[in-house]
Amino acid sequence: MLYCFAIEILYQEEKQEQKFPFAQLIGRTDFALFPVAGYLCVGGPDLTALLFFVFFYPFALAHLGANDLIDIVNDRVRGMSTIPTLFSLNGTAYWIAGFTAIHIVTALLFMTRLGWISRMGICAGLVLLLYANARILKDRSPDTALKVLPCFHVAMVLYAVGIAAGALV
Repeated sequence: MLYCFAIEILYQEEKQEQKFPFAQLIGRTDFALFPVAGYLCVGGPDLTALLFFVFFYPFALAHLGANDLIDIVNDRVRGMSTIPTLFSLNGTAYWIAGFTAIHIVTALLFMTRLGWISRMGICAGLVLLLYANARILKDRSPDTALKVLPCFHVAMVLYAVGIAAGALV
């Protein structure tokens, strides 16, 4: 909890004047740690916990790109160095797609530790992410990102439900 709080402060401060998105790369570790912390409440620090973090971290960075794309006008007005203000709308679309691609690879690694029910939940979530990415790559506008942002959120729900159901069965 202390780590997440400190990282959020760093993220909010550093994204105001940065030239490279270090704050985003470090700041999203807090988002990726939340599900791992839940796992660690019932399990121990093991390979599954590590793979859970490695699976979720690139998702967190893709999600950040989509959120930042939606809020680009406000970020420009406030002088914030977010992904779209640093890399443009095109660069942000590639940021989202790139981290989604890494997320797919890490999902495959993570799924080696999971049962078939959990794998189904993750695969269903990945389908939604692929759809969202295709839409964003086709139309790199804040409106499109806003329309497909629920795909990211539903993917997280599918991941959680699949992993929980797999653990219970």
